[in-house]
Amino acid sequence: MPQSVPASGVPDSQYIRRIQRHSQSSLVELISSTSAQLPSPRDLRTTEGLGVYGPWALADAAWISLALGQELNRAPAQPRDLGQILGFYLALDDPFYQESPEEKLTRLLLRVAGQQFIWQVDEYSELSRAVALLTQTSTPEPLKVIDSDWAQDVLGCSVPDYVGLARYVWATATGHPVPEFKGRFIPDMMLAPADHSGFSTLRSAADATAVLERHFVTDAPRLRATYPASPDPLLRRYGHNPLRTTPLVAGFGEGYLVPVPAAVLSKASLLGLYYTGGEANLTSRGKAFTNDLGKLFEAYVGRQLDLLDNATVHPEIEWQGEKKGEGGKSVDWIVVFPDLVLLVEVKSARPNADLRLGAENYAEKLARTPGEAFPQIERTDRLIAEGNSAFAQIPAHLPRRGMVITMEPFHLLNTAELRVGIERTPNPVTGETIPITTASIFELEHAVTITDTSLSQLLLNPPNGALTLLQLLAGHEFLEHNPILEKGWAAIPFPGHPQS
Repeated sequence: MPQSVPASGVPDSQYIRRIQRHSQSSLVELISSTSAQLPSPRDLRTTEGLGVYGPWALADAAWISLALGQELNRAPAQPRDLGQILGFYLALDDPFYQESPEEKLTRLLLRVAGQQFIWQVDEYSELSRAVALLTQTSTPEPLKVIDSDWAQDVLGCSVPDYVGLARYVWATATGHPVPEFKGRFIPDMMLAPADHSGFSTLRSAADATAVLERHFVTDAPRLRATYPASPDPLLRRYGHNPLRTTPLVAGFGEGYLVPVPAAVLSKASLLGLYYTGGEANLTSRGKAFTNDLGKLFEAYVGRQLDLLDNATVHPEIEWQGEKKGEGGKSVDWIVVFPDLVLLVEVKSARPNADLRLGAENYAEKLARTPGEAFPQIERTDRLIAEGNSAFAQIPAHLPRRGMVITMEPFHLLNTAELRVGIERTPNPVTGETIPITTASIFELEHAVTITDTSLSQLLLNPPNGALTLLQLLAGHEFLEHNPILEKGWAAIPFPGHPQS
């Protein structure tokens, strides 16, 4: 693929003008066919040679063309033009060049993580988790809105069908044998009766189209209407791209264009369903949905911890203090190994806009979420050390470690630079501060399938330089698949092999 990268410091306005030289249809169709040839999201983490053709860059160019471009009196885009546009994107000006040396690298890394890492995910885990958590996990108490009818009401179909439809669109857009159909999805042609027979609630191409139109589809007028009036020219590309919310584009020929097929998968992930069901927390139902999802996520973490074959998992413990009215609850889960007690606090948190943009107050934001989990772990650590009677079944003589499990990755949170705003309190009994690791649910799903050693041994004796749970796990042996994810994957229509 032709590409050209100019010297760094290209203004955002110059990049936008370069896109506007070409007709919307020719450029977005070229982006769609190019994106359809990219490796799968999970393979992006290990693929070399992408050059400027990252899905984040292709998605941004498509968004700008659709929102700010024109169709008439514009030259058709050629592959060399797309290569130059993406080269401009790679060289865009950045606040990195204007910050103090001690701050700029950390904030740049936060921006890059929020911009690129969200595209480099394991789609098998992402899609399986959505089904396993929302349809195969139960909570001790009834939920308020996530009941047997919520998916049909909110999504227009069952969760497995919703996820299966997204995967079907992705597979068709990326794998169609006819070149002119790559990067495009045409329901009437590509979803024949034999294809939708595997769905339980989508009975026809019309049913599937209704779900797509309701949740996945946008067009150029809608994107133009929602484009911010005065975006920050240095940070615009690091913000939310609406093509991740509505990844199919109508109005350019038959069916829908799929500018970046990976965005279709993210729409059906747990994070995508969080935003769809949560309605941006703007309604009472949306807020109740996110609260219910948090409870389901806590229960789902417990299911994963139960897969450890050399440990006993205790749920949250209520305790009372010596003073009247003193008491509360422990961390969400306490895992007792023969040689370690692991205190696990669950946070259904995701990096907010300030963190993704590397804002000046990022340390303050982290101190609240997920940093608020640290004192909860420290309190439980202290109560066990003091011999509080509620924790009699937890061996106080074993060493203890803490772990915060988040729904989405908080990249770099195990580094000293990002923990600077999180206050730590030593245990008054031991005089030591309990070591705490922050890990995403993806990391935990991997960790609980380890076979050649105990997770407790890795936590007690971390290799030099290992900051994350994935780094601790490197080089070890695991089950081929996580049983909980495997069950979720099996419920998706036409799942195929997990690695297909």
